[in-house]
Amino acid sequence: MAGEVDSRLEAPDGARVRSSDAWLKGRETTGESVLAAIGLVAFLAGTLPGLWPSAYRGLTIVCVVVALLFLVQYVLRLRREPKPLEWMVTGPAIIDLLAVLPIPLALLFGADGETARLFGVLWALKLIRMNAAFALLGRVLQNERQSLMSVTTAFFVVVLFAATLAFVLERKEQPEAFGSVPASLWWAVTTVTTTGYGDKIPVTFAGRALAGIVMVAGIGLFALWAGILASGFAHELRRREFLESWDVVVRLPLFRNLGAPALAEVARLLKVQNSGRGSTVVRQGQPGDSMFFIADGEVEVQAGAARIRLRSGQFFGEMALISGTPRNATVVAVTPTRLLRLDVVDFRELAARQPELLQVIEAENARRTAPPAR
Repeated sequence: MAGEVDSRLEAPDGARVRSSDAWLKGRETTGESVLAAIGLVAFLAGTLPGLWPSAYRGLTIVCVVVALLFLVQYVLRLRREPKPLEWMVTGPAIIDLLAVLPIPLALLFGADGETARLFGVLWALKLIRMNAAFALLGRVLQNERQSLMSVTTAFFVVVLFAATLAFVLERKEQPEAFGSVPASLWWAVTTVTTTGYGDKIPVTFAGRALAGIVMVAGIGLFALWAGILASGFAHELRRREFLESWDVVVRLPLFRNLGAPALAEVARLLKVQNSGRGSTVVRQGQPGDSMFFIADGEVEVQAGAARIRLRSGQFFGEMALISGTPRNATVVAVTPTRLLRLDVVDFRELAARQPELLQVIEAENARRTAPPAR
């Protein structure tokens, strides 16, 4: 594998900048998370009864300090934005502002510390803002909104029909519980969600048969919701991984002469592999059955006494796709690293459909095995 990395001892400038930006954003996100956690602990502790008055005052001070630090962060972020006015009306900016203003404003307008501290619950929104999973959820809801709205409409129709039929069947037996359709709606909602609080229970045979049908319908509706969301998440995850793989593949010298169809096939077959700091990605002597592209992070190739660093946008292990020989070096993750793995089986299947890809690999193999010029 030493021959696999001889031409890429340094990362491209663009990859280096991206790695630096990711590191800075990671540090900023970590600091933001710590501040939000401290503020939320102070908010929760402030609702406990029986603490000393000085403890309540101290918790109020902690909440104010956290809000002020979030204000400093907000101002710095605003100054970095190329279009600050446009950024201020975005969702993340509004969440950042909600983390800053409520507690100081409440104290300024005469609220006591107990009331002001309650606004600390808004800091939980910061955790949503910083969590990529919630952004993914937003995209899924946006993409599947028509299907979700269809099931939601069906849910309200079932609830309305159930409440109306319960009113017709039970109003004479239980006028206090089912005396009107609005009064029956509570029973319909608890039944269709299969929670059944038990405060309203049909007593007639027809009413109980209706309840059974409504519960089964509710299970079906929630299964539809779950299926739509699961399908949407799976599609979005595949899309995100493909885009990430494509972004790495198109920057690699190994594939620069391939056409778009072959690049798309390569990106589709890549598998994401996360490696923690200090973990061994491949070990010397192992079978060479795959190659790796570095999407984010940094690894070190250890071949004898040689130590070579590879960063985002670079790759290693490609000789395994050519010769299948055992690894002749060990690769260790220097930082938390996100890798894209291409297995040799997938590569051979791909090469059968995209002959130009095999030609590129063979050309690379010939270049590396050629004797040095004298």
